Amino acid sequence: MKAALSWLARTALLYVLLALAIALAMVAWPRAAGFLEGWEEDAAGPAEVSARIAAARDAAQARLEERERAARTASLDALEARIAAARAQREMRKAALEANESEFLARYRPSRIIARKRAEIELALVENELALLEAAREPRTAYEAARSYLENNPRMPTEAAIAAARRRCMRDRAALEAFEARWEIEQGLREAFRSERSALEAAVRESCPRAQTLADRRMRALDAAAEAGRARGALAALAAEPIPRDIAQGTSRTLLRDIALKALWALLAILLLPPALRVLLYYGLAPLAEKRPPLRFDDPAASPAFLPAGESRVSLALVLGEGEEAIVRQDFLQSSSLKGAKRTRWLLDWSHPIASVASGMRFLTAVGGVGEEVLVSAVKDPLAELALLEIPPGGAAVVRPSALAGLVQRESEPVRISTRWRLFSLPAWLTFQLRYFVFHGPARLVLKGGRGVRIEPARRGRIVGQGQLIGFSTDCAYSVIRTETFWPYFFGREELLKDRIEQGAGVLLVEEAPLAGRSGVGRGIEGAMDAFLKLFGV
Repeated sequence: MKAALSWLARTALLYVLLALAIALAMVAWPRAAGFLEGWEEDAAGPAEVSARIAAARDAAQARLEERERAARTASLDALEARIAAARAQREMRKAALEANESEFLARYRPSRIIARKRAEIELALVENELALLEAAREPRTAYEAARSYLENNPRMPTEAAIAAARRRCMRDRAALEAFEARWEIEQGLREAFRSERSALEAAVRESCPRAQTLADRRMRALDAAAEAGRARGALAALAAEPIPRDIAQGTSRTLLRDIALKALWALLAILLLPPALRVLLYYGLAPLAEKRPPLRFDDPAASPAFLPAGESRVSLALVLGEGEEAIVRQDFLQSSSLKGAKRTRWLLDWSHPIASVASGMRFLTAVGGVGEEVLVSAVKDPLAELALLEIPPGGAAVVRPSALAGLVQRESEPVRISTRWRLFSLPAWLTFQLRYFVFHGPARLVLKGGRGVRIEPARRGRIVGQGQLIGFSTDCAYSVIRTETFWPYFFGREELLKDRIEQGAGVLLVEEAPLAGRSGVGRGIEGAMDAFLKLFGV
């Protein structure tokens, strides 16, 4: 039953994942297909892009000229239909142009630049044609009205017919005026017996308006003919505004091919610059650095000898003598006796507050009392071991404060800590350590390190990795030396420079495994922080 339910659950989950994958493909594929469209043109350069845009402009100009000729002879109904179609095309072209602008990399892909310019050319074609059609509408309307009048009135009265009609009108009016000049009795008798007045008035009413009608018809016919001529002339003179030849201007000179080439050069620089820099540093700058004179912090002849030190161990038992106190970090104080005087010490050295805080030597526990035993051990770090360095009276040692787990000092003579800057030293800059902390004796320093701290005599001189050297007595001469082999450094397995301690009567302090317990992101972050603190000697 359990196996069946498990199979059903796996099958249902597979079904849901397949459905989601198919839905995602249905949504994403049209966008991906649209984005991939035109990639065969994207290898074109600026000259080819300009040539294609110019060819598209010339083709559009030829079509505009054909439509210009058609507009001169098109009927009014055809013009109206074409105007409506051109307006619809104009809105469509504007929408297509806006859609082209919103695509990813549209300003740099040659295919999209050409498509956008083609859309601009088509929009200019439609707008210029629309202006031409609207300009042709008025003369076409006038021409068709004049032609319609002339077709409906094919016979235009002649001037002779109009003159004859006018003469008849004048004759009829003269006869009527002569009749009206007779005596009224005679007029009445003539009207009564012969209806002479009525006949004369009827003749005037017929002949005079006819003469005016003939004159008006001739005038309208002449005006219609003139209007038709002017309309034909206006239609013949119609010319569309040409599509600009400089329409290719305004396009980006940086195309996708240029971006790809720049990215390739940047990639080559990223890939080749570090190896070239490593070669330059190894064979050029490192030999100069190792030839620089060593740093000396004290006169070797005036420095007392250091007592031999034991091996590092997991825990150290510090027994306090008369007038001594132990100062231990909280996370290294494993235990202490019941009767010892204890107090909180906020900082290791108030004259160096930032270094004390950054190195972890803050909120310390000070324990005092003759014969009291303080057990020091790494409570939280399972890989840390401790070693005890005893600095004799008059002696001193350069030590990183971050390597301290605690110290034992005389209450009447606290440990004095001084700093030495080396701002004008090439080895100091190459090793990223400009400041050194010097601890002056008498004192006992509890040193911590990954898998232990080795305290070696410096009488024969040693070469130590930079991350491993945590200190040395001040009678030693400190310098740097180029790493012994090139290829481990070239592939990032070794540092460029190593620390070199020349012969002295004192000791050098070496951490066995500085990176013990670090891995992944934590190691990177801690390494960056350690490098920053090392710059200031912490």
